[in-house]
Amino acid sequence: MKRNHCILLFSFFILFLFGESFAICQGWTDLTIRLLSDSSFAVVEAKAGEKIRHCPHHDSNGKLDEEQLIYVLGTLDRETWLDPENEEVAEKHLENHYDKFIAKVMEKGLQGTVNINRASLTDLVTLPDVGPVLAVKIVEYRNMYGLFEKIEDIRKVQGIGSSTFNAIKHYITVN
Repeated sequence: MKRNHCILLFSFFILFLFGESFAICQGWTDLTIRLLSDSSFAVVEAKAGEKIRHCPHHDSNGKLDEEQLIYVLGTLDRETWLDPENEEVAEKHLENHYDKFIAKVMEKGLQGTVNINRASLTDLVTLPDVGPVLAVKIVEYRNMYGLFEKIEDIRKVQGIGSSTFNAIKHYITVN
C-alpha cells in the first residue's frame, strides 16, 4: 500500500514538473518558473487540460521584477499563442507595468554614463531611444559576440542606426 502511495506521489510530481508549458524567461530556472503562481504571468492560456503561462514578470513573492519585465516585453514576439488576442492582452498588461517603471526612472534622470559592456536591461532602457526590444538585442549581441571595444561598435546591433547612435553616444561608455 505504501508503495502505491509513493508511486502516486511521484507521478503527481512528474506531472507538476513536466505538465505545463512555461514561458520565455531570463535568469530564472525552469523550476522557479514552474513554482510561480499564475498571477506572476501576464496571460495564462489553457488547451486540453494543459496550461500555457506567458510572460512571467512577478517573482515568487508577487514583487514586480523590472529586469524580467523588460526581457519579456523585449521578447514578446517570440511567444507562441493559442489565441492571438491574448498577445494584445499580455502586451497591454506588461506595458502598464513598464510605463509606471519607466516614469519613475525618468523622474530621476540619467545618472552618469551607461557602460554598455556591463549594463543590465534596466540600465539600458534609461538611454534615449532604447526600449525593451533594443535593450534585449544589445544584451544578446554582447552575450553572443563579446564586449564592445568602442562605443561605435554598438551600431553592429540590429536596430541601432545613425539616429539612435547619435541619441545615445554621449551617454554610453565601454569601460
